[in-house]
Amino acid sequence: MVNSMKKIAQVAALSLGIALIGCGEDTSKNAETALRHQNSAKVYLQQGQLRAAMLEARNAIQLAPESADAYIALARILNDTGAYSSAITMLNNVVEQIPEVAAELAEANIEIKKYRTALDVMQNHPAPADNAALQYQQAYLTVKANIALGEKDAYTEALTLFSALPNSALDAKYLEANILLAQGQTEPAIVILNEIVAQDEKHLDALVLLGNLSLYENKLPAAEQYLTKALALVPNTDVITVERVKVLTQLTEVLIQQGRTSEAYTYQKLLADANPDRNVAQQKFNDAMELYQQGKFADAEKLLRELRSDYPDDKNTATLLGMVEFQQGADQNAIDLFDQFIDPETAAPSVIQAAALAKFRSNQMDDAIVLLKNAAERQPNNPSILATYGLALLDQDPTSSDGAIALEKSLALEPKQQRIRIALAKRYMAIDQPEQAIAQLQKAYEAQPMDLLVQQTYFKTLLANGLDKRAEEVLKGFDHQHQGSPRSAFLQGWFALYKKDYKTAEALFEKALSIKGNDEKQLSYAGLAQIYNEQDQPHKAVVAWQSIIELDPANLNSYRPWLAQIMRLNRAKEAVAFLEKLESTSNHWQPSAVLAQLLSTEKQNQAALVHLGRALEKSNNAHNVQQIAANLYTAYAGELLAADNTDEARNYLLKASALFPNNITYLAGLVETEIAAGKIPEAQKLLDQFERNTQSESGLLYLQGMIRAAEGKSDEAFSFYQQSWVAKPTELAADSIYKHFIAVDKKQQADAFVAEWLEKLPQSYRASLLKALDAQDKNDIPAAIEGYERALSNAPESPVLLNNLAWSYYLEKDPRAEQVAKKAYELAPNSPAILDTYGWILVESGKVSEGISYLERAANLAEGNAEIQQHLDEARARLKKQ
Repeated sequence: MVNSMKKIAQVAALSLGIALIGCGEDTSKNAETALRHQNSAKVYLQQGQLRAAMLEARNAIQLAPESADAYIALARILNDTGAYSSAITMLNNVVEQIPEVAAELAEANIEIKKYRTALDVMQNHPAPADNAALQYQQAYLTVKANIALGEKDAYTEALTLFSALPNSALDAKYLEANILLAQGQTEPAIVILNEIVAQDEKHLDALVLLGNLSLYENKLPAAEQYLTKALALVPNTDVITVERVKVLTQLTEVLIQQGRTSEAYTYQKLLADANPDRNVAQQKFNDAMELYQQGKFADAEKLLRELRSDYPDDKNTATLLGMVEFQQGADQNAIDLFDQFIDPETAAPSVIQAAALAKFRSNQMDDAIVLLKNAAERQPNNPSILATYGLALLDQDPTSSDGAIALEKSLALEPKQQRIRIALAKRYMAIDQPEQAIAQLQKAYEAQPMDLLVQQTYFKTLLANGLDKRAEEVLKGFDHQHQGSPRSAFLQGWFALYKKDYKTAEALFEKALSIKGNDEKQLSYAGLAQIYNEQDQPHKAVVAWQSIIELDPANLNSYRPWLAQIMRLNRAKEAVAFLEKLESTSNHWQPSAVLAQLLSTEKQNQAALVHLGRALEKSNNAHNVQQIAANLYTAYAGELLAADNTDEARNYLLKASALFPNNITYLAGLVETEIAAGKIPEAQKLLDQFERNTQSESGLLYLQGMIRAAEGKSDEAFSFYQQSWVAKPTELAADSIYKHFIAVDKKQQADAFVAEWLEKLPQSYRASLLKALDAQDKNDIPAAIEGYERALSNAPESPVLLNNLAWSYYLEKDPRAEQVAKKAYELAPNSPAILDTYGWILVESGKVSEGISYLERAANLAEGNAEIQQHLDEARARLKKQ
């Protein structure tokens, strides 16, 4: 047995030895073959055959995946041909194991403007001391990246270190010229560049830069001379290089400006022939950009989706499509594109802001803050991004110190942004430092005294802090500097209005309106409107608001208070006539849209749809007008459903859903319509077709619960409502869960759920009301008052809430009872219950005769109501005793 084991061991050892010998031979062969591929790549590169060179380099990497030279060779070809993303993807995977590739990785990042990433790469993977070539390359790139970032101390130090390297004199001069250009010193930079070319007439970068500068200064013969020399130095390869594209593009521009069209065409054709597909794609992208700028988002979207199908990884196409989706209100689609394609280090501020706003609108506040934080860290000298980040932090937390720091830095970088000080002032008020708040506003006012928002915020803050005399002094100082100006008269009128000196205020506003050259008349008209509103003169207020609208038909904010006064005066017909006249003379969409909404509220939906069509046409189907349209379609559908016209209602709901296919609200209308029509399978089909994501999950679960309820499956429906609540707490899900508990006689569970409801949705009107009603049933009047007050904070014009609160105050002998009951009566003067509450509280407060008049109206409106009749009888008895 022992001998047998020895023999087995010997055989195993022999086999292992053979395997080891074989492996060693394969490794050696692989290394030799890889070296041959590398050498072939170099030869092909020298011959300008970049495709073949790339293939050989890839073969070398496959055979020798640890070879730095193979990766560097391939990365250089990718960088030379503009395939920076491919180079970055490849090198990011190996830089930890092969740090020698760090310089090429940094170069690729610099080319796509990721300067900080490039610096991080080189800092984390410094060139070895025994590799002079890599040290030289990294030192050069370090200066280049810091110049682009505008960090003077960093690039000065980096240039000093680079200049100390052997044979760096000319390149150091070139970098010095770039620094001068970054500082706006063009002439000294040109002198240095000419010195470089005089010493080395083949210095390609210097020639190209001189050509660009000459073109910029319209020195066309010089530009042509420099660029022609540069073109002769750029290799003519089978795949056009980035450098060759740059030179050909600039040379074409020079020739066009000199009127040498035929020669320019020759170079244009070279560019087009080098990459014909990409040339067509670029033109299509340019067309999409132009459509986007014109507000033709649907047309732009069509082109961009075509481009995306051909170039799914193109960042520019995806980003622009994201902006289009954002403008059209498809926030989740925009977010998906932005998350995949925008880079916080290189994206433009407008894109970062759009991405953050889309997240805010989709209740992804934390994600928005993270995005803005990353952008602020990667672009620390971008004032727009810092301002957006700071404002977002302060919106989330009004006392945020990080938000204030970001705003202060943004302001230091771009002092013209004085309105930022308004946000800083609000923060100081939030942390109870009014002196600091006023100091911020004073600085803003001193820097930009004609900025109306700054002016009014400054004055209002002074007045709010009891500094009336100081505000008056500031106004006098402004009047002294701008005596006789419309703005001065307006501000004086505004101050008089604040002091309730209506006569003086009216005279000053009229004075401002009479001054020639006043292009701010809407301010004085708004002041007059406020005067008339406060003095309860709605007829005059209507005239003032109409004057503002006529001056600026595009200002939607002016229509709302005007319509409120119009409806109060029951003058809807006059409003329609005014808007129709304005619509006929204005190119703006706002008069048509407001007219459509007004007619809809007057139940004239057919006429409303005509004007809505005009609004859509005038606005070029703008997102906000489409939103108005969708809401009107939905409102009209509700009216049609009430009239049992299900088919027509369905058509209008489909129109709304077609405008916003990803909006679950319009889907819900369709599902409810099908359920009402008894078409349960059709409702289920609609639900199944809707795109499911984290944003729609809660709504879809709720709608599924509705369908199950319609099928009579209450337990399954309840389960879906609970799942919807867990996915995202909503009023609809909560109300359905509560109603289920009540329906199955589980009052205790219902009350416990109301507590959870308020915890998850503290602003819920319904939950606060239910809690108050429950407390009232238990005769816990203080708790009922707390619930009603909380509910009123979210629905201050609810007559039912006001009535119940007034009665609770009455029971607690709270003197506020009468005033609250009066407000409830003013909002619902024909409600028997409200008339009873108000009348009885008046009686109890000693105003018996007045109270009886309200109780008599209540009794007439609710014949047979014993409680109301009892109150009336008791009040009459008291009156006889007086």
